Amino acid sequence: MKYVEVSQFGGPEVLKIVDKETPAAADGMLVVEVKAAGVNYADVAARQGSFPAIAKAPFLPGFEVAGVVSEVGKGVKGFNVGDSVAAITSEGGYASHAVIPAAAAILIPRGLDHFIATALLVQGLTAYILLEQAQTKKDAVVLIAAAAGGVGSLAVQLAKARGATVIGLASASKFDLVKRLGADHVFDYRQADWSAKVSEVTRSHGVQVFLDSTGDLASWVFPLLGPFGRWIIYGVRRDQQNALPAEAIWSMIEKNISIGGFNLERHLQDVPRALGDLFKSAIDGNLKVEIIKYPLAGVSKVHALLEQRKTTGKLLLIP
Repeated sequence: MKYVEVSQFGGPEVLKIVDKETPAAADGMLVVEVKAAGVNYADVAARQGSFPAIAKAPFLPGFEVAGVVSEVGKGVKGFNVGDSVAAITSEGGYASHAVIPAAAAILIPRGLDHFIATALLVQGLTAYILLEQAQTKKDAVVLIAAAAGGVGSLAVQLAKARGATVIGLASASKFDLVKRLGADHVFDYRQADWSAKVSEVTRSHGVQVFLDSTGDLASWVFPLLGPFGRWIIYGVRRDQQNALPAEAIWSMIEKNISIGGFNLERHLQDVPRALGDLFKSAIDGNLKVEIIKYPLAGVSKVHALLEQRKTTGKLLLIP
């Protein structure tokens, strides 16, 4: 089998392809021939050494896969060789074969391919449960950072399905994509006047929900949030972590604004229900999933592009 190893924390160049014998399935485990491995910004953070769950290198990156079961370990029930499955993994997803606990595997329903199934795992579940945590209601105004990205592009569609007014933030080159996904308004976050434009759209009502992938607490979001506005941070970027300005605290108090974090691991009890809804929406054609595929050997290039914000949709590695 082939797999990717992070030999030491650092830039994309530390991602190395390694060959070894394909392992056997231990008790309670499945060996899966990987058809698609998802790439997430958490993978970039792990490679850089800033992801809390990965404390030391070397390690095997990749948190989600979909593929075909090639071996079933003792004691496993409900799975057979040849089944198509998807799984969120603790590591080792960037590989031609992955060994996963049978308890973590999810059968992929007919009508759904491995690529879409992978795209709906970490990023689909994040978008779906984020909007639930934010208690997003009909006619709410939802502001979505990185609206052309893997989580953002799905959140735009899911928020619209809830009846929300959606404002997307993206670079100008990605405006058409975000609008096709259903956003009511799209603004360029790199332009100094983006917050003023959002304010013109929301007027006195303000933004009810802000889904934030950067964690910059010094941004111009506080004046945009309406009464009882919810700012939920589900990702961070090392170059954009700024402290909360003192003057923002008064806005929080005056308008009952709340800031919260989001970690998918804390919502595992919601995964079967949420993923069932996501799979059904995709099969029924109600959810558009933009997928960009790269060969496993191109993993360093993919990480570089993701770091530079030059990607859209879901990035997959194909062994």
